[in-house]
Parts: sequence; C-alpha cells; structure tokens
Amino acid sequence: MNLEDFFQLSNSLPEGYLLLKTDGTILVTNRKARRFLGNADVNHAGKNIIDYTDSTANELHKAISDWSRSRTPIPAAIKWKNNAKNDGMGWRCHGFLLKPAGGKEPAYIVLRCTFGKTLASNFISLNNELNKQRVLLRKLLKSRDELEREHEKAVVTLHSIGDGVITTDIAGNIEYLNPVAEKLTGWDSDDAAGKNLLDVFNIINEITREPTENPVARCVKDNRVVGLANHTVLISRNGQEYVIEDSAAPIRNHFNKIIGAVLVFHDTTDDRLARHQLEYLAQHDTLTGLKNRHFFEQQLKHAIDVASRGNRYYYLLYIDLDQFKVINDTVGHAAGDELLTEVSFCFSNRIRQGDILARLGGDEFGILIDCIDLGNFEKIISGYQSALEGFRFTWDNHTYDISCSIGSTIIDNNISSSAEAMRRADIACYIAKQSGRNQAHIYHEEDQSAVASMGEISIVSDIRAALAHDLFLLYFQPIKSLKNDEVIHEVLIRMQKGDDLLTPGAFLPIAERHNLMTEIDKWVLKHALQILLEQYNNGTPQRLSINLSGVTLGNEDTSELLKTFFKNHPELAPYLLLEITETSAVGQLDVASKLMYELRSLGIRFALDDFGTGFSSFTYLKHLPVDFVKIDGTFVRGIVDDPVDQAMVRSITHISNSLGKIIIAEFVENEDILEELKKIGVDMVQGYHIGRPSPDL
Repeated sequence: MNLEDFFQLSNSLPEGYLLLKTDGTILVTNRKARRFLGNADVNHAGKNIIDYTDSTANELHKAISDWSRSRTPIPAAIKWKNNAKNDGMGWRCHGFLLKPAGGKEPAYIVLRCTFGKTLASNFISLNNELNKQRVLLRKLLKSRDELEREHEKAVVTLHSIGDGVITTDIAGNIEYLNPVAEKLTGWDSDDAAGKNLLDVFNIINEITREPTENPVARCVKDNRVVGLANHTVLISRNGQEYVIEDSAAPIRNHFNKIIGAVLVFHDTTDDRLARHQLEYLAQHDTLTGLKNRHFFEQQLKHAIDVASRGNRYYYLLYIDLDQFKVINDTVGHAAGDELLTEVSFCFSNRIRQGDILARLGGDEFGILIDCIDLGNFEKIISGYQSALEGFRFTWDNHTYDISCSIGSTIIDNNISSSAEAMRRADIACYIAKQSGRNQAHIYHEEDQSAVASMGEISIVSDIRAALAHDLFLLYFQPIKSLKNDEVIHEVLIRMQKGDDLLTPGAFLPIAERHNLMTEIDKWVLKHALQILLEQYNNGTPQRLSINLSGVTLGNEDTSELLKTFFKNHPELAPYLLLEITETSAVGQLDVASKLMYELRSLGIRFALDDFGTGFSSFTYLKHLPVDFVKIDGTFVRGIVDDPVDQAMVRSITHISNSLGKIIIAEFVENEDILEELKKIGVDMVQGYHIGRPSPDL
C-alpha cells in the first residue's frame, strides 16, 4: 500500500490527518486536514507546517522532536493560525512516529487533528485501523520480497536451461529471448524485441524447404500447446541451420485471458546426426561402405517371402576372394583392408539398379539379383569374374592378381528360409573353390560333389558357431621333466557339437582348409593367457605350452595380442612356451624368425614341434631361436623295437643337447618307451603313460 492509498482511507473520518517528514514537510493530507489548513482543493504537499502556525520555530521543533521519539500518539501545543476564527473551539493535534516494516522505507510522522473536545473514541478507532494497516503493510512487503525472489529465480532459470525460450505478445511480437535462443537464432534479445516471431525464428521443412507454420499463431488460435512438425529446421541470422524440436504454449493472465505465448525449443542436430549414423551403421559395413550381412539377410528374407508366392524369383551370389588370406596374413591387415575396399569398388561399379551388394564378413560378398532369365544371370556372374580379371592390386611396390570363386542359387518357391538359401550358395561356392581359381558354380540338388562336401561344410559352420559362442574347451596334458620336478602343461582344444565333444583331428584339418586356424589360435591364446593370469594371481602359477599354426605365426593381430599382454604382465612370460611346427616355420622362415625374436625378448620361450619330419630340420634348428625341441611321435613310438627310430631319437637328442636345447619326446605310451628314453638322455616326456589330457589344470 502506498501513501496515497493510506490517506484515502482517512477521508471518510471526521478528523484531519497529515503525514509529515521528520523535518515538518507535508507529504500527504486528507480532506478534513486540507479544510483545516485553509484550502480544501490544495494538497499542501511540499510545504512545511510552520507556514500554518503561529508557533515559534523552537516550539515547532520541540513538538516534531517529541513526535519523532514516540510510537504512540502524544499531544503537542501548536498554535494553528485558523484557531483564532473558531470562537474558543480549536484544533488539537496528536502525533507519533510511523516506521514501516522491513526498514527499507524512511520513517514518517502521522499527525491527527480533532476539532473541539471529542478525541478518545475517534483516536482509538483510527489507532486500531492503523494497526491493521501495519499488519497488512508487512504482509504486502513480504509478498513483494517473495515475488522479487521468484522473479530472480525465473530469470536465472531461463538463462541457465539448455533449451531456447522465446516469449511473445498475443500478436506474435517478440518480448524476450533467453541466451540459448539468442545463440540459435543469431539475434540479440534487445534487437529482436518488437519484431514478428517469424522474422527472427525462421523455420522451414528440412525436406521440402518450404516455410513451416507459425507455432505461436497456431497455439493462440487453438488455445492449446502445440508442437513443431517433423523435419523442422531453424535458419539462424547467419545462415546456419539447426534441426530443432519445440512446443508453443499460450500465456494467460489471472483472468485466464491469453496475453501472449512462450516458445520452448532445442537443437537436435547432433541427435539427428547420431541417429542417422546409427541407422547407417546398422545397415552398412564400416570398412567398405557396402550393405552389411544383417541388412542383406533382411532383404534375402523379403525376397524369399515374395518368391514363395510363386510369381517371382531371384538369384543369390556368394563370392569369396581366392587370394585374400595370403595377402592379409603375409602382407598385413592394412593391405587386406585396402584390397577389400578396392574390390568392393569394382563390384559396386557392376551392380545393377535394384540388385543388392553386401559384404558378408571377411573376404565374402553377397549379391541378391532380381528376377532375370538364366542366360542373363550367367552373364552377370561372368561380369563379376571379369571385373577382377582386369584388376591388379598393388601394395608396397608389389602387384597381386586377384580372382574370386562364386557360388549361386536360385531363390524360388522351393526355398523355405534365408539360412537354406545361404547354405546352398555356400555349398556352390565351396565347389567352385575346389574346382580351382576364378570358378563359378550354380547349385543343383543332384550335384554329387556338393552332397559329398556337405559334411565338411557342416563342420565349418560348427567351427564358426564355436568361435562366436565360445563352444571350444581347453584341455591340458602334462609334459614332465626326467631331470627335476618341472611340469609344463600343453594346451589342447576340443569343440562342443551338441552333446558330442570333437577332438582336434575332427575339425582342425577342415579349419585349415577354410582359413579358420588363425581365429581358433587367437581364441585359444586369449583363454589360455587368462588362465595363466588367474593361476598366477591365485599363487599357483602353471607353465603352459600353446601350439601356433603357420598362418597364425605371421598374423599381425596375434603378434600384437601377445606383445600387449606380456608388456602388461611381464612376470608371466617365463610361464609360457609357444610351440611351432617345423613345417609352419619353413613356410614363413623370415616372418617366423622375426616374430620369435621379438617375443623371446619379452621372456617367452619357443619349442620346435614335430622335429625330424623334414629334410632340413637341423638347418632350422640352427637358425630359429628355439629353447625346446619336440621329437615327432612317429619316431618315439617305435624306439623299443625299431633301431632306425632309436637312432633318430638318439641323434636328435645328442645334437640338440650340444646346441643347448631341451629335448621333449611325445607319444610316450608305456613304461618300456619311457625307460629307453631315460637311457638316451631325453629331458622331458609327454604321452598317455605320463598323463592323459584333462579339462582340469
């Protein structure tokens, strides 16, 4: 309540009221007081009460001083000029100090003047009213403070939130932009104030590039909250585009009348890009940019559904590069990746509109071809082969000829599932590979070679499933020293197939033919190294011996896996022995030697397995950094009865010992063989007589 309102209340009272400053200056008067002062039409504000009295300055100063010290009304002897006209009746005044609650407003003097002798009842009534007004004033001041705090919170919130906020009047003219809205629109709030919303909030449809409906106008018209349409783009003042989402809501006053609108929006550009990226990755191969296996199988399933209705058919091509494994394993993964990228480009240039090309994994590609006649289909197959016949892959100043094997099958109403279609194409591709380089084969039910190979292909499928779902098991067979208590456990592998457990002989040769040995070796290494670490941490470290195939020996991933593990756990290196076969070392002598020296520098030891099976065994023994020599079991089995075998074992032992190598004899199957090996001086032995393979270490 302000001072004017305060004194309006007293106009209905018979007394005169004046509100003074503490120096006597008149601030406000009521109607009765104005009459008393001599002019009812003049407020008298700004004048000093000394102008209306015959009292001396000292008398008036004393009266004001008394009033200023009292919070309750007290009389004062003031000689009012107009009293002389009232025939003995005069104005009597009581004053007191009024100090508003909160201490923010200055103090005032309230002067109450009555005419005649009736003072008490009117003064009590006014005093009660003043007390009520004091309470009301305190409440109003408290409410004002709370509103100020809420306003301050609202301002801070609008400046802090991550959404853009624009407020407008009912005509859609801008009143306010928060900092996020300023950033996204490119407009300063002061510059934008008063402008029409669409002059600042320039929105279009991302696809059609046409202007989008004004959300504020719509929300005011419909009297409800509305959102932007999909694919809305905000074009900022500097031309930058933002994908946005927003909502507009009416603003109402306390009479529920719409007086404007608030627009809340946020930038979803990064979210949209991330969503598009995820959608792309869900359908595409990251290396080549081709469609991936997941997308391809979805399209294949759709094609099978269409073909099952009998009025349309498709062809499925399964393509496998003939030389990829050689390049990838010998030259390196970077070369392999580049080869896949270039081959993908070659295939993409030949793909027909409506056909689907995908990388299925590794060096395998799939093509789904829409219905054509068989003659044209065979021309398409020849076209893909011809594309690679003219292609030369160059890496590190070396050029490689590239070809592919293609298996295909028709997709008609005889195909019941995508798995069946892929199986047929895989069989056809296998037959093509078996027929030599750069061959193609179309699947036929009566194809005997396909039927003959189905068992092997089934094993290949089982191997891939075992790799994907950890269906391999590790077994351990002891290698015991004849000189001391040392024991090394050779890590062996088994594969689960349903309720059966397949031994290595049932699947490793097939894995080698289908270039899966590196994946198997890496699986064994990862799990064996984890066991090695766990045993060491448990205080029961065991020495393990792991076989590496020839292709794994030159594989960069395998090398990095071992280097990284033993750089992180150098204390475990003495507990690992890596076995390489003589034939695998011969095949890649330079690569094998380099890798062995690198790993040996970390403390890993090597054994040359199946020693004695090649003509140049002792040459490789001389040049390769091996610590152990493992005599091939074919010589050990006949050592008791065959003098040639005995001589071979004796010679290998003698020469290897002279070179400082430790000799291991495998296939020790009975006590007689063991005793003969002790006489010859073999260091360590392995076989069923020493200990059978077991899943327990």
